Amino acid sequence: VLGDYDDEIVHAAYRYGKHLGVAFQLIDDALDYEGSAMSLGKPGLADLNAGLSTAPILFALQEKEELSSSDAQGKREMEEIISMMKRKYRNNGDIERAVEYVNASDGIRKTKDLALVHVEVAVEAIMEHLEPSVYRDALVHLAYKVVDRSR
Repeated sequence: VLGDYDDEIVHAAYRYGKHLGVAFQLIDDALDYEGSAMSLGKPGLADLNAGLSTAPILFALQEKEELSSSDAQGKREMEEIISMMKRKYRNNGDIERAVEYVNASDGIRKTKDLALVHVEVAVEAIMEHLEPSVYRDALVHLAYKVVDRSR
């Protein structure tokens, strides 16, 4: 736009930014469960405390949904997660219970895996449309730093 670039490069830059932003947010979601206030630079479980259901708990719910048709326990747990989500984790013990469900699931791993998929889409966008340069290499390096971060 400002640099008078062709539409393909503008679209590639848009895809890079969009997918890198999604990856960053997904890693932030995972770190919220894994980190401490000291390591994160903010209180841990901030999203749950704010009543937000992010990727790790959504993946935990998905696992319970898959079990619910054949497992009464899985159905009860799925319903409990949905109830906690609806009340935005406001009842006593909701946050601790949500963390237990996430830790007992593959929610954090699946969140990180999805973040990596978004990084790969971001990198693919610029690799296809930007000429090789130190700048393109820096964008690729930045993208992979997003999934390797601990803050």
